[in-house]
Amino acid sequence: MNPTPIDPRPFWIRWGSRDWAFFLLQIFLGFRFLCAGLGKFHGSQGLSFQHFYTQVMPAISQPFLEKTFLPAWSVQLYLGALPYAEILLGAGILVAGKNRGPLLLAGLLYVSLAFGQMLIGGHTTVADIGIHLGLVVAALLLVDDGREAKR
Repeated sequence: MNPTPIDPRPFWIRWGSRDWAFFLLQIFLGFRFLCAGLGKFHGSQGLSFQHFYTQVMPAISQPFLEKTFLPAWSVQLYLGALPYAEILLGAGILVAGKNRGPLLLAGLLYVSLAFGQMLIGGHTTVADIGIHLGLVVAALLLVDDGREAKR
């Protein structure tokens, strides 16, 4: 076994363009999810569970209950878990480093959000979600797990 020599230069000199591109996407996506999740709890009194469950959740669920075939229990379950999933994914993306797991889950969440918007006819929102999904895909493409070196 040949030990790999340690590069003594600081990371901001050692990192290449791919590393910086991934870092910027990671920071953006992590904060985007955190802000989206926490924003659902933010009302006139500050952060509050009551605000989410009495004002935000009924307003978000109404179009799905009126315009789709989805049962009410599934809409309530999905929307009730959504801010918690966003907060956990945001924190996971920020602290995971170059780990595919949180990014893959973020992509799947964006696909499910886009599907819901397609059902209610939110075409502009679907396009916005598509842009965010593209950013997640770009971040996944920038993750280097060493497989390229083995080929």
